[in-house]
Amino acid sequence: MNGEVLAGRYRLLTLLGRGGAGEVWQAEDTLLARQVAVKLLRSLEGDPMAAVQRFRAEAQSAARLTHPNVVATYDVGTEGDHVFLVMELVQGPDLAKLMRTSGLPAASLIEDIAVQGARALDAAHAAGIVHRDVKPGNLLLAPDGTLKMTDFGIAKSAGNETTGLGVLLGTASYVSPEQVRGDPATAASDWYSFGCVLHELLTGTPPFTGPTVDVVMRQHLDVPPPPVTRADVPAELSNLVAHLLAKDPADRPSSEHEVAALLAPANQTQVLAFTPPAAAEVVGVGKWEDDSDEPAHRATRRGFPLAKAGVAAAVVVAGLVGALLLRAGVSNDPPAQAGGTPTAPVQKVTTAPKTTPKPKPTPTPTKTKTTPTKKPTQTQNPQGMLVQRLRSLAAQVRATQQGSRSKAPREAANDLDQAAQAIDHGDTESAAKHFYEARQRLAEAQQRHRWQATQQIAALFFTIGQSLPRPDHDDE
Repeated sequence: MNGEVLAGRYRLLTLLGRGGAGEVWQAEDTLLARQVAVKLLRSLEGDPMAAVQRFRAEAQSAARLTHPNVVATYDVGTEGDHVFLVMELVQGPDLAKLMRTSGLPAASLIEDIAVQGARALDAAHAAGIVHRDVKPGNLLLAPDGTLKMTDFGIAKSAGNETTGLGVLLGTASYVSPEQVRGDPATAASDWYSFGCVLHELLTGTPPFTGPTVDVVMRQHLDVPPPPVTRADVPAELSNLVAHLLAKDPADRPSSEHEVAALLAPANQTQVLAFTPPAAAEVVGVGKWEDDSDEPAHRATRRGFPLAKAGVAAAVVVAGLVGALLLRAGVSNDPPAQAGGTPTAPVQKVTTAPKTTPKPKPTPTPTKTKTTPTKKPTQTQNPQGMLVQRLRSLAAQVRATQQGSRSKAPREAANDLDQAAQAIDHGDTESAAKHFYEARQRLAEAQQRHRWQATQQIAALFFTIGQSLPRPDHDDE
C-alpha cells in the first residue's frame, strides 16, 4: 500500500506496525504538508457500518482529549473498503520497544514517566474516559522525553493481539483485580494497570506472570505484588508502585497530585514546628554575653535593658497567645454532638474583667462508640449471582454480533442463556455443558479472526469458569 492516497489527502509512506485491528502507517497530510500517523483498519468484512461506527466512536473519544501527554487525533474517514484514523505522529518508540532495544530505563526516567503518565490519566478521567488498556505498547516516548498515551476509545474491542479466549495478549498482565472479578473498568483500574507498567519498567517483568492466563488472573486477585529490589530505585518510587498495585481500588492514588506527593522525598515537605524559647534564652544572657567582645562591665550594663526588652517581648507574645486562645475558646468551640468525645476545656487567659457569655451545658462524657464498618451484604445467594453473571455475559457477547463476521456470538449467547436457565433449575451439569460450548464457539471464531472479545467478556468467562465444573476434555 506504500504510496496509496486515502481520501485524496493522506499518502501512506512507511508501515510502522501491525496488529489484530489493522496497521499503523507514517503518512503525509498533503493538504497541510505535515507528517501524521494513520491507523488503518483491515479490509471491511461483515458489517462495514459497525466498523465505521467503532472508529468514529474512538475518534470522538480521543478528540475530546487535548493534552501534551495524549496523542492528538486529527481526522477519521473511509476509503473504499478501509476505515482510517489520522493521529499525531510521535517519532519515538513505545515503552515495550524501548525495553526490548535499550533495556530497563534509569530510575530517574521512570519517575518522569510516572508523573507524565499520571497527567495523561488525569486528563482522560477528567473528560470521562477510562482507557481500559494501559500497557507499555500504548505509551510512546518522544525524542524530547515527552510521554504520549495513545489508543483511547473503543477500537481495542475491534481486535488486538490475543491468546486464549478473548484475553488480550499484553493485557492479562495489566488487568485490575476488579476486572478479573467481572466488574466494569473504572478510573482506578487504569491506575492499577499503570502500576503494572511501572513495575515492568523497574524490574523487566510485569508484577504477575504465569504459564496461563488463568494463573496470572488469580495472582491479580490474591497474590501480593513482589517488591521492587533494584538498588538504584528510590524508596519513594517503589512505594508508589506498591500503592498503585493495591488490591482495593480505594487504596490507589487517583491523581497526578497524589503520584507526585508519593514521589517527593520524605524530608522535602517536612514542616518544622515552632517551639518558644526558654526565658533565659530570650532575656539575652549567657551565650549572647559570652560571645560579646566588650568588657564585662559594659556587657552587664547592656544586659539589663536587653533583658527588659526580652521580657516585654515575652509578655506581648503571651498576651497574643492568650487572646488567640480566648477567642478560640469563646467563638470557635464546635457544637457538642451526642455520642461524641467531649473536648478538653481550654484555660482562658484574661487581662481585664469581661462580660462572661452564658455558660453552655457541659455534655456528659460518654464513651465514643466505634461503629463497625458495615460489610456489603449479598443481596443474592451464590446461585443467583451466577445466573446474573451468565445473563450479563450473554448480553455482552450478543452485543459483539454487530461487528462480527461470524454467527458464533449469537449462538454462544444462546448457549449462555441456556446455562443461566439450567442454573436457575439447579442443573449445574447442564449449565456447565452450555457454558463451555459457548466458550468453544467463540474460541474457534477468534482463532479464525472472525470475532474479538473484550476485556469484560474475558474476565466474566474466567470468573464464571471458577464456579462451574470443567468437562473432562477441557484442557484449559
